Amino acid sequence: MRNLPLPFLLVLAACGTEQETTTPTVGPITESVYASGVVKARGQYTVFPTVNGTVTEILVQEGDTVKAGQALLRLDDRSSSLAGQSGAAQVRLLEQNVREDGPVLTQLRESIAQARDRFVVDSTNHARQEALWAQGVGSRAERDQRELAYTTSRAAYNRALRSLDEARNRLRTELDVARNNAAISNAGNDDRTPRSLMDGIVYDLMIEPGELATTQRGVAVIGSATDLYLELEVDEYDITKVRPGQQVLATFDSYGGKAFRAEIERIIPIMDERSRTFKVEARFTEEQPQLFPNLTVEANIILRTKEKALTIPASYVVDGNFVLVGPEEKQLVQLGARDLEKVEVLEGIDATTVLYKP
Repeated sequence: MRNLPLPFLLVLAACGTEQETTTPTVGPITESVYASGVVKARGQYTVFPTVNGTVTEILVQEGDTVKAGQALLRLDDRSSSLAGQSGAAQVRLLEQNVREDGPVLTQLRESIAQARDRFVVDSTNHARQEALWAQGVGSRAERDQRELAYTTSRAAYNRALRSLDEARNRLRTELDVARNNAAISNAGNDDRTPRSLMDGIVYDLMIEPGELATTQRGVAVIGSATDLYLELEVDEYDITKVRPGQQVLATFDSYGGKAFRAEIERIIPIMDERSRTFKVEARFTEEQPQLFPNLTVEANIILRTKEKALTIPASYVVDGNFVLVGPEEKQLVQLGARDLEKVEVLEGIDATTVLYKP
């Protein structure tokens, strides 16, 4: 094969591998504060059981919509069921006994009737014996005997009356206690059935049937099904620049770096001592993409616009902070502000640098 001149080979190579290029431009771009964070569902919370127990049944699945008060799962409630049944039986028994025609009070009233009849007889005999004694008839022993029988039967009659009152009061008190115990037992049953606190969606279930649920371990994550927002972390050095109402450009890895508009809604006024950051909440101001809680997000909080900045198309940035200054040659650059289409370059290239699109 005839050897071809080197310039001709370069021309052939260039013709076969055409690559789009550009050069930086000077123009306006917004200045922003960088923030990272995650997507949150409004009202999102982790469900913790209030008692320990083995999971016997899971009543929902991930992605299910739930209503406030809807049961999510059941814990082992055999002991509580038996206690509840025992408490209910005790209440029924006491409700029957506390009735005036119930067996306990009926029996006591019968005892009162017998004591009263005995008292009436002894009272009559005592009065008759006293009349005879006044006439000089009868002996002292007979008189004393009649008087003793009279006082004894009167005391028995009074005791029977008091027993009825005491039994009635005791049964009413026992019924109140039994009802309270039954209510406590029913509350315990509710504790063994964790429920949703809000209308929303089940984002995660973190336990399986047969596993032990404890008060220290979350079992589910629930939040709003439609109202998602951004929870961003802003560095302590930047937080003084951030204000509610500022525009946010948020990007997600799952959307290939496309930016979505949001707005600062709330600033949590306390710093996380470990990360030295402040939490900031932002809501979408345009139709939000399909997102899920805990997706990571990178955002730029817009502070102001620079009229003259060296910018390049955002699509020319590779691996975070590199650009291609040749088909296979990377150049490290320092990036600044970023908007929907372009990014500011602070260092690494100038306006004459030819960039290759990755």
